Amino acid sequence: MDILAIGAHPDDVELGCGGLLLRAVRNGHQVHILTLTKGSESGDPVRRTQELQKSAKFIGAKDVQIGDFEDTRLVVSKELINYIEAYVDKVNPDLILTHFHGDIHHDHRAVSTATLEAARFNSNILAYEIPLSRDFDPKVYYDISDVIDEKVELIRIFWSQRSKLYTKANAIKGLAEYRALQSRLNTHIDYVEAFEVLKLCLDKEFKIQKVSYDKSAMREGTQTLESVAGLL
Repeated sequence: MDILAIGAHPDDVELGCGGLLLRAVRNGHQVHILTLTKGSESGDPVRRTQELQKSAKFIGAKDVQIGDFEDTRLVVSKELINYIEAYVDKVNPDLILTHFHGDIHHDHRAVSTATLEAARFNSNILAYEIPLSRDFDPKVYYDISDVIDEKVELIRIFWSQRSKLYTKANAIKGLAEYRALQSRLNTHIDYVEAFEVLKLCLDKEFKIQKVSYDKSAMREGTQTLESVAGLL
């Protein structure tokens, strides 16, 4: 399975779905990362780019692409949508992970909206949260108990952001513990990453379904994939 994680800034993807990505690679799936800016408003863009590349290597991502959009000035535009769409077409992912559409940062909201447009022909899109997200209404809960310490280590790669409270281990673990409690899985599971469903296609056997398409002819066929439960 090919999984594409999209974020506005270096460390967004890692904070939101780093645990899932770590487990995905561990279980033989391909992870691709697309980050739209170099995060220049919160540090040296060269250093932040290096941190992002190091984190992708830590995850074991197949590839990482870093855009050159201006930090804090992302807007839903033809340029942004086309840029994301080009990478979506290149990867042809089975599952896309992106920002929560109601996140507090306008860059995050822009990326979420642009992703939905850019990936309009893709079948499965989930939204992740970060510790600062508000009004997040999760529908999918994923056990990351066995990689929670690795996720903390992953976030520590972004040393330039170490002063931010939401990058601290207690913030990362605290949110994951809360979601485990909320999911009612906490009697057996300690740490969870939660997701909102933006789009999800299931076949008759309740397996996640990828819909193939030909852009030129707009003809669609189907290809059945692994079940959601056995996905990672």
